[in-house]
Amino acid sequence: MRHFDDLTVIFDLDGTLVDSAPDITAAMNHALGQKGYPPIDPATVRHLVGRGARTMIEHAINHHGAEGQDADALITVFLEYYASHIADHTRPFEGVGPCLQALSQAGARLTICTNKREGLALPLLQALGLEVWFETVIAGDSLAKAKPSALPLQEIIRRTGTSRAIMIGDSMTDYAASQAAQIPCLLYKHGYWHQGDEWPDGAIIFEDFAKLPMLIGTALA
Repeated sequence: MRHFDDLTVIFDLDGTLVDSAPDITAAMNHALGQKGYPPIDPATVRHLVGRGARTMIEHAINHHGAEGQDADALITVFLEYYASHIADHTRPFEGVGPCLQALSQAGARLTICTNKREGLALPLLQALGLEVWFETVIAGDSLAKAKPSALPLQEIIRRTGTSRAIMIGDSMTDYAASQAAQIPCLLYKHGYWHQGDEWPDGAIIFEDFAKLPMLIGTALA
């Protein structure tokens, strides 16, 4: 038996597997520019990813006294632009490819649970050539509830039929979902951890994807 037989590894997407902030920032600033709003900086976007386009847009325009005005129209512009430029500058984080290969060779079932819309998540994976590794992708609009609900993680586990599972993420949303689903969670230190959130007590934080298979083994021991 391979070391990770009967294990489902559930990955978050943005900020965990891929650095998508450059393209999200470009789309956000394109949308803001349509109404004459100043651009938002990439560092701010990194800390807002995962909370939805509306949150990012409202965060940007509220600083200029608009109090959420124009948000609906700007979301449409943002989504249209982003869909057309989804992988201009987005790339997997260093070491992701070899890590996925190592986990697969060890018998793990690789899946994705993201709050990104399915119509964006699947094209992004295809554009980066990552779709070949994942047998199941649950997006933010795939089910009645998204992370931090346990539902999408539970559905992934149901589909794979494994007796063990672990969440790999980068945010409190990922961690909360894993706790709700009662599975372990590892958090990527260089992802999009939200400003103001503290690392959970006892959370396993990793910095190097080359070490992730070993850390998964330790977390499951």
